[in-house]
Amino acid sequence: MPSTVTYPSPVVPGPPPIHLEMPDGWIQVWAPDTLIAIRDDARGADHFLANLVVRFYQRLAPFGPDEIKAELEGHAQQRQDGELGPLKSQDVGGRQWLGADLAFVDEQAGTVAQAHWFTAQQQNDVIDIIQVTGSYAGSRRETDYAIIDRIVDSIRVNP
Repeated sequence: MPSTVTYPSPVVPGPPPIHLEMPDGWIQVWAPDTLIAIRDDARGADHFLANLVVRFYQRLAPFGPDEIKAELEGHAQQRQDGELGPLKSQDVGGRQWLGADLAFVDEQAGTVAQAHWFTAQQQNDVIDIIQVTGSYAGSRRETDYAIIDRIVDSIRVNP
């Protein structure tokens, strides 16, 4: 008799539950290859709208600071005037997160800045990776970075 295989399974686990607090004036939107996508709902704004996406993917070990830096450096190199800041770490909801800020020039939006954060957990031979990316207009760092930082601080994985 044939065996049944399901997803998720102990061999191929699925994404963990993730919760975050969405600020007033933001909305949830659909974006490809994301678990969560939210953005500022400032209709008629004349600037790039701040947004945040949560992605999930899996890799075989290792995945740590060297891999994160290499991934973000590759992303910066693919962009016009891409610049990557130093790696940093923080504890959010009892989990260690590593990340860096990145900036680049977009022909339509002007300077776009991003805050990238990664956290990982190992399940069997696979490492589950959650990547959070908050993007905002470089000219709006004072207001939008603080909002994105508060959203990141609210994230709970496996709550």
